[in-house]
Amino acid sequence: MTKADVDCVTADGLSWRCKPCQNTRRKSMQFESGVEEGKITLADIMKKITEMSEAQKVQDASFNKSYESLSEKLDENTKAVTDQNSSIERCLKIIDDLTQKNIQLQKKVDELEKRVDDMEQYSRLNAVEIHGIPEEKNEDVISIVKEVGKALDMTISDTMIDACHRLGRRTDPNRPPPGIIVKFVRRLDKEELLKKRRVKNNLSTRHMNMGTDQPVYINEALSPAKRRLFAEARQLKKEKMYKFLWVRGGKIFMRKDEESTSIQVTCKADFASL
Repeated sequence: MTKADVDCVTADGLSWRCKPCQNTRRKSMQFESGVEEGKITLADIMKKITEMSEAQKVQDASFNKSYESLSEKLDENTKAVTDQNSSIERCLKIIDDLTQKNIQLQKKVDELEKRVDDMEQYSRLNAVEIHGIPEEKNEDVISIVKEVGKALDMTISDTMIDACHRLGRRTDPNRPPPGIIVKFVRRLDKEELLKKRRVKNNLSTRHMNMGTDQPVYINEALSPAKRRLFAEARQLKKEKMYKFLWVRGGKIFMRKDEESTSIQVTCKADFASL
């Protein structure tokens, strides 16, 4: 088309069709005019049916192609889901195996920790801790221990002591002074000191001529784990209103009252039965 042809069509608002479309349009107009005039022939009907059949075939072919494509994608998705399920099952099995191994390892760790704690506690069987004695600069700790023994009517010599020192340095002046740990050569001497302390339950610094009147406590030396367990037992004793809590031979015992049976506390799990 020339520019003049385009301008003419545009100016008159006409419709332009290519030759194939013009032929189709003419056939459609002939069919429609034939319907209006009542002059439809069998050939026209068969032609129209053929056109509809061909169009249906094209639609069927397109539908089948789309269906096959969707079916392929569905198979791919099904395979992917199956593979993922298999992968998840393998991961779950690995998790179960790791969980079981972790439980076994945790049991071994608990057993090893208990064994180490028992060994540490065994190394303290000959030792006691003395609390309540004020700390002085350049003090002679062994002389203090001897004074404690004298206050309890027990003579403590240098040959009876294997080791003796303060448990730590005091950083907060408002806190009680650190205790003194004494390790005896013989366990009998340690037991004798504890026995005399139980007899004289009002032991104080005034019995040692220190110019003060502060209670002095002598307890069996405990391992770090046993010391933490004893602290929790002491707190629970207040909450559960237990009357007795003591340590004997490195073992912790609790009793509700005079009529109750004693309970040995070996771990935190034992608190559940209180």
